[in-house]
Amino acid sequence: TGAPDDPIASRCANCGALLTGPWCARCGQEAVGRASLRRVAFRQYERIRHSLLALVFHPGQLTAEFRDGQRARSISPWRLALNLVAFFFALSFITDFRVAQFAQQDPTGTLEATIAAAAARNHVSRAEIAERIDRRLNGVYTLLLSLSVACNALLARVMHRRHPAPWSVHGVFALHLVAWTFLLSVLYFLMLRVLGLSPLMTASNASTEYANLAALAVVILLQIAYVLVAFHRVYADTWRAAGVKAVLLVIAGVFVDNAVLALAFLIALKTV
Repeated sequence: TGAPDDPIASRCANCGALLTGPWCARCGQEAVGRASLRRVAFRQYERIRHSLLALVFHPGQLTAEFRDGQRARSISPWRLALNLVAFFFALSFITDFRVAQFAQQDPTGTLEATIAAAAARNHVSRAEIAERIDRRLNGVYTLLLSLSVACNALLARVMHRRHPAPWSVHGVFALHLVAWTFLLSVLYFLMLRVLGLSPLMTASNASTEYANLAALAVVILLQIAYVLVAFHRVYADTWRAAGVKAVLLVIAGVFVDNAVLALAFLIALKTV
């Protein structure tokens, strides 16, 4: 392996730069031989732990850390958001976020008829076409989430046009908001399944309809509370200003998110 003063051993194995410590100053790679599987796994665990705890219990902290240059302690914003989106879809068998399940809950029968027509067009069974649509929907929706991120970043920028934060901070805020939203969505769909409710707001009686509305209200209030605290922490808004902006952002987000989901479903249906 060479002595410490060996010119080969004191160069980065990745880019060849001279090493002055355990990390390469040019490319950031850890010196070969210093990194063990245990150390690497522990660092990743610490990043995941810090990121999830901050995301759930300290709204806006991850964005504030990014703004202040403290970026090595947490998962990168894009990776965090995409991993939580994948986590949400992986739990679809528990949350019932599936096309077939929505078709069963649609009282108009429109979705069921659409799936049946797609099955006939592709000469496959209804179950198989529903599974294909689910897989395509997951991929298309993940790609289209960039629209939600862009809209949230733009709204954050417009609401804080006098704040000196650069566009990168607004974008990271939007990514963390998407990550939080998908964690909250897991909770929402689990709550609906436990209570025997439907996200399509179908109700056979008044008590079920009220329960549906109550579940949705809880989720919206949690979303508003998250954005309120995050705005206060990241942009130093007063609590009153942060509250007003949070309500506006969440209302706009509901429309944008539903539009993106509808567009993803249409694309998945047309391209299956």
